[in-house]
Amino acid sequence: MENPQLTVTDAAVVALHTGAVRRQRWGGKAFDTAADKEARTDRVFLSATGFIGDEQGDIPVHGGPEKAVCCYPHENYDAWRREGRDLGPGAFSENLTLRGATEDQVHLGDVYRVGTAVVQVTQPRTPCATVSRRWQDAQLPRDMEDTGRTGFYLRVLREGHVAAGDMFEFTSRPSDAVSVSDVVRIMNAGMADPDAYRALTRAPEFPQRWRRQILRRLGEDTLL
Repeated sequence: MENPQLTVTDAAVVALHTGAVRRQRWGGKAFDTAADKEARTDRVFLSATGFIGDEQGDIPVHGGPEKAVCCYPHENYDAWRREGRDLGPGAFSENLTLRGATEDQVHLGDVYRVGTAVVQVTQPRTPCATVSRRWQDAQLPRDMEDTGRTGFYLRVLREGHVAAGDMFEFTSRPSDAVSVSDVVRIMNAGMADPDAYRALTRAPEFPQRWRRQILRRLGEDTLL
């Protein structure tokens, strides 16, 4: 597991994006999506289910209180650029592009103040086909998981207003919390590392749906 003392100490919102569901034609196919979000320069209200003015094209997959805000580290863009993918903020359809809050620093259950809102990390973002469709890059979702550059989701503990430039201020972390990057790494390894895989089910704030999935694969359904 990552060093539990590795915390976010000086993070900020580089950009804030929202988007409405619109018909897009990517890869020769038309579908409705809100993945193409626009940067906002105003202060936006963050409700329990997300930013006002933001929508999701596939609510069962992307929406709801446990995935109210999608975040992506600004540092990841530099890494993608060095590897030949020159993508800009908002390329991964995130609501908040954050500087100083990378997946190895951020842990499930971490609580942050941003603007006048209070938020909590819930889970890594699971890359989907929309990312590859948008950029005509079928390998991109797989590479996001392999590199651990997935981003992560937040739930809203206290509604408030948020704007680009606001600090993303760390306030607390559960005991024995696991980092976003560790969750991605262990989930990808799966049955290749059954002890670590099983240990995830005991991690604070680990999603219950994923816990059930792991125990089922381990044949430990009686623990559900």
